[in-house]
Amino acid sequence: MPDAEPPYVQSSEPPITPMMAQYLALKEANEGFLLFYRMGDFYEMFFDDAVQAAPVLNIALTKRGRHGGEDIPMAGVPVKSHEAYLHKLIQKGFKVAICEQTEDPAEARKRGSKAVVARDVVRRVTRGTLTEDSLLDARRHNYLAALAEAAGEYGLAWVDISTGELFVETLEEAGLAAALARLEPNELLLPERLTARETLFELWSEYKAALTPLPAVKFDAANGERRLGKAFRVESMDAFGNFSRLELAACGAVVDYLELTQVERLPRLDPPRCFAGTDAMEIDAATGAVLEIEREDD
Repeated sequence: MPDAEPPYVQSSEPPITPMMAQYLALKEANEGFLLFYRMGDFYEMFFDDAVQAAPVLNIALTKRGRHGGEDIPMAGVPVKSHEAYLHKLIQKGFKVAICEQTEDPAEARKRGSKAVVARDVVRRVTRGTLTEDSLLDARRHNYLAALAEAAGEYGLAWVDISTGELFVETLEEAGLAAALARLEPNELLLPERLTARETLFELWSEYKAALTPLPAVKFDAANGERRLGKAFRVESMDAFGNFSRLELAACGAVVDYLELTQVERLPRLDPPRCFAGTDAMEIDAATGAVLEIEREDD
């Protein structure tokens, strides 16, 4: 006789709730970011986000419901004091997506008792895109920089979104260390392939917490020029100066990243300006440490 079929066992785990389905969809759309998911007066984190964040923030790790046969870890912070927690996470190298309720719960209830309040990510917070005065150091700029490379030459662009000033310059590899020591960027966007360049290993070790590797397509010069033209509402960037393709690629990467993090609400930016190297004496990080030089805001 053939083996008897095993008896059908019905799962005791309840189906995924509409709210958790919404959370998972938002989390998938924000890969690489911790998700602050607004639930009333708290931003809640679930799954690995909660497990990673709880010890950093010194908050309780609890649970809510089950998924995949296991309890769902949960941790939350009050909305009214979330900036302090956000600062701790950013300082530890995390990136955070802020997900708000985009409708009144009363409106959701009109769609039925099981309807979920509409939510969406309104901002993505990273080291180089902070805007809260309470999270910024008033004594120094908070630079977001981007580095494009081709044939051993580099285009470096940087912006402080609190002032909107956007600068760009072209460098040889030998000048990178001094340029970065001058800027001390809080976040440096660069093509993923550059992180594997042996001649730059020592330099990257100094800026490890600031590095944000991105796909090479983000540093395409033609795409960069189109992004810049749209951002500044011009047909050609020639209206603002004579920029190299590497400089356009680096500037375009900065604008693209700001559109991502600010959810397409691009902050006010000045047109890019070529940095005049004669305006500043460049020193490397080691020399700066010896001289105990502290950069002040202009």
